[in-house]
Amino acid sequence: MTETLGAKVVLTASATEMSDFYNSPFIAFVAGFAKGPFPLWFLRKMLYPPVERNEDGTVKYAPYGLRKVEAILLKNGFDVKEVAVVHPFDLDMFIGPNTKVVGISSMDPAGMGYVSKTYSSLIGGGEPMNAIEFRELLRHPSIQRFKPKIIVGGFGAWQLERKSVADTYGIDCVIIGEGEKMIADIFKKAVNGDPLPQVVHIKQSPKVDEIPIIRHAAIHGCVEISRGCGRNCQFCTPTMQRKRDVPIEKIIKEVEITVREGCHRITLVTEDLFLYGSKSKRFTPNRKAVLRLIKSVASHSGVEAIQPAHISLAPVVCNPRMIQEVAEILIQYHWYSHGKKPIVTSETGIETGSVRLMRKYMAGKPLPFKPEQWKEVVCQAFGILNDNDWYPLATLIIGLPDEREDDVLKTLELLDELKHYYAFFVPLLFVPLENCILMNKRGAELDSLSRARWEFLTQCWEYNIKVWGNSFLESRIQNPILCKVVKRVIIPSLGGLAGIYYGIKHGEIMRNAILKMVKP
Repeated sequence: MTETLGAKVVLTASATEMSDFYNSPFIAFVAGFAKGPFPLWFLRKMLYPPVERNEDGTVKYAPYGLRKVEAILLKNGFDVKEVAVVHPFDLDMFIGPNTKVVGISSMDPAGMGYVSKTYSSLIGGGEPMNAIEFRELLRHPSIQRFKPKIIVGGFGAWQLERKSVADTYGIDCVIIGEGEKMIADIFKKAVNGDPLPQVVHIKQSPKVDEIPIIRHAAIHGCVEISRGCGRNCQFCTPTMQRKRDVPIEKIIKEVEITVREGCHRITLVTEDLFLYGSKSKRFTPNRKAVLRLIKSVASHSGVEAIQPAHISLAPVVCNPRMIQEVAEILIQYHWYSHGKKPIVTSETGIETGSVRLMRKYMAGKPLPFKPEQWKEVVCQAFGILNDNDWYPLATLIIGLPDEREDDVLKTLELLDELKHYYAFFVPLLFVPLENCILMNKRGAELDSLSRARWEFLTQCWEYNIKVWGNSFLESRIQNPILCKVVKRVIIPSLGGLAGIYYGIKHGEIMRNAILKMVKP
């Protein structure tokens, strides 16, 4: 490929998704926040700088989904020289008259995800950074000049159909669902100039042996260990998918590729680490399979840190011994710390403290326990996790359909019982995702929240600031005197201004909560 002619197939993603956010997977969630008054050049430098490039200009690390697309194409007749995975800032180096198709992976192209919906409206309104950068990508001069076919897939592709913006953005084909079986054929049609379907809905999930091994490393060292969940929570897409575990041999092969290419931190991509290898219809964990997996990854030469993406809470209570044994290994390969203390963390879902809503929308979530036991399960799980230096990042949902005031009060009661544990709470407005049972329901809106719901939201963040505020600052400001000035002077001053602004925008509860959070 020459710089002027272009690659036949170019694979890319938006600037927010082509960054490792200074090596922090959890900080990457802020890409769903509104841009605010900051110019893009500032955010691109300070928040989501570009990933490293190889000598030929391609990216050294890319989103995991994009790496899978690359592997699918190379497995199905495309030559290595024909496919380039690149950062959107470098498209002018790779798009030219020979370029037939640009494939884009996106998690949140229209800013309609849970985090975007909640925190863009909460922080002051405006378009989330994810949506802005996705649109900027499609406006790139090289795309406008050479007009290759544009194919978009990824977890957030449904948003383009839901908002009817594919035509406006100049997108030729949107792929919704797991694309292993169809991607190669669609790309071949694009390359040959054949007509493309505007939207492809893929209903059939691939088998494990139909999912190829990545050819190059992904951002944050992502390696998939399982796909799908099977608990059938009605507000969530992955839980509607049949769970499939990736064989350890394939997992270790991807770990080997990742480490060889210079990424020594491994993120285990899964909906639930603790159910790896489990065949139980009651969702009881397979302790031996989980331990074998963790030991295999940890023992691979060059691995320095291991970060499980997701866990569920019921298996923790089912098998506390497994948690202890897994944590003993992961602490030696920790990615995060609380103060100077190494910890393990993963995302998990509490969602609600209401037994009524548990029974109605997520009866499978507490299995093998009953919905009536959910509050007890959550508290026990938090205790077991904390005893093993595992501090979960827990989501909770505001505004599920038919949510009543009593349901919110039950969740507030649960939060009160959890206040003595270490965790990070992320309250989220309900969003009707694609391919979930509640997809046609109305999402929750910030301006319609009751006083109890505001109380719930602010209590979560008061807790987070209390538990994580000092640790966050001390990890980023090494000078103790400067750190003290920031805590005692700068933050209270800025917080006072924020309290006034958000008090006017969202009311007294928000104003008082902010002033309480920033009090020195």
